[in-house]
Amino acid sequence: MALPAWMELMRLKNIALAVPTVFIGAWIAAPHGMSADTLIATVMLATAVATFMGAGNTINDIKDYATDCVNHPERVLPSERMSVTQAKRFVVFSIISSFTVVLTYSIMFYSENTSLPWATVIIWICAGFLTYSYEAGISTKDRGFIGNLAISLMVGLVIIFGATASNNHLDPLVLCVALTAMLINLAREILKDCEDMSGDEGRDTLPMRIGLENARMVGYVISLAGMIIASVPYYLELGPLRIGLIIFQIPTLLNLITLNGVIHGGDDNRAQKRLRVAMATGLVGFVLSVAIA
Repeated sequence: MALPAWMELMRLKNIALAVPTVFIGAWIAAPHGMSADTLIATVMLATAVATFMGAGNTINDIKDYATDCVNHPERVLPSERMSVTQAKRFVVFSIISSFTVVLTYSIMFYSENTSLPWATVIIWICAGFLTYSYEAGISTKDRGFIGNLAISLMVGLVIIFGATASNNHLDPLVLCVALTAMLINLAREILKDCEDMSGDEGRDTLPMRIGLENARMVGYVISLAGMIIASVPYYLELGPLRIGLIIFQIPTLLNLITLNGVIHGGDDNRAQKRLRVAMATGLVGFVLSVAIA
């Protein structure tokens, strides 16, 4: 059964992957478990993320309309299932919806909090700036590594954003989890650019600047940095974690340690897919560690 045009524009599959990350951030930041209020707050923040991402994905399709008419005529806008004007209206509606949820959440849950009053709004605005600058403005999407960094920062911000539901988003454990996800995603974005190098036009990607082999090694080093950061909370026993619980990160650690052979072999597609798995297993490892601790 085909999805409605507006759902297809939002890219529900991508949203379905991002929304659980909001709950992961809230769960890790809740030292004594999630209360009913925290759960309600997290649902609101997840809704804000979903509508925000829907707007960003639609902006991407609007910008790529001309090339999609040639390369992907089956997509919503080239197939005329929705006009560009209607898509722009949908972007405005989604952005307003997302910000309204964030503002409502902030008023509801921070009205009596004087120490961290507008953290959620500030994070939302930062993510909005990164999204706008990625697709328009200075268009970091076409600037290779800067664009890779912008996307990866947003991945980390989603975790911190979710942690605001527990009013504990500056907790060192939360920041380590966010940094781990950001670094692994950054390595993946670089390897995706390596994979797409032959077909990229009008972009100034890292492999174009320094060569495929050098870019692959940069990606590998960044992935190892992500592995180290993922281990730090266990060695420092941040929050409820202790060293024995690092067993839940073994799949991630082994995946990243053995990635060098795949990268050295030039299989960029396999490498970037393994990094996606590593990020997923790493986040699950943190969730299980907190749950059992």
